[in-house]
Amino acid sequence: MSEIFAEEIIRNKRKLEQAARQEDFYQIENDITKGYVVVKYETLGLEEIEIIDGRLTLLLPSHFKEMDPGLKAVKYPGPESPDWVYSNESGDVSITFTLEKGEIKPEEIPEVRDILAKELKRLYPSSAIEDKKTIGDKENSISLFSMDIPLIDGACYHLMFLREVKEGLLIGSFDCSIDEKKQWQQIMLQILETLRETVV
Repeated sequence: MSEIFAEEIIRNKRKLEQAARQEDFYQIENDITKGYVVVKYETLGLEEIEIIDGRLTLLLPSHFKEMDPGLKAVKYPGPESPDWVYSNESGDVSITFTLEKGEIKPEEIPEVRDILAKELKRLYPSSAIEDKKTIGDKENSISLFSMDIPLIDGACYHLMFLREVKEGLLIGSFDCSIDEKKQWQQIMLQILETLRETVV
């Protein structure tokens, strides 16, 4: 009888330990300097890649690839589609880049961000603007904001970011399911700080 009781105690202890490990794994504090991040129980390696025809570099999950033109045309129809799109294999997590050529001063970028935020708020009045701020040092500052956008198949976490580059204004966005927002939110703020212009 005591043997059965001891076995049950051991089983219950193991279940509690396993539950604690899973909880810790889900609430992991991602630090990109480790060379990987964890999203939805999956470890994603990071690598520095060149984007926008070699003009910029940044860290991205190594399985992110430039989106197939056919899929890009379906996901981003119309003349306002981004110039470059990188995504995971299924295309449900993506980061986009558009280069607006022309002269812009660094101090004007927060104004442009605020205009874009107002326009998105007008399109999605029930969604709140979040994380409106500027990150990075003076040379590499990035203005950004985010919001949760309601879609037919569920809400989407949408992060927009802007940065001055030699040729003008870089406008980017990051999108993922609302279910992955908590993890990607902290990861993307770190990834954006790795965005650098290449020396020509």
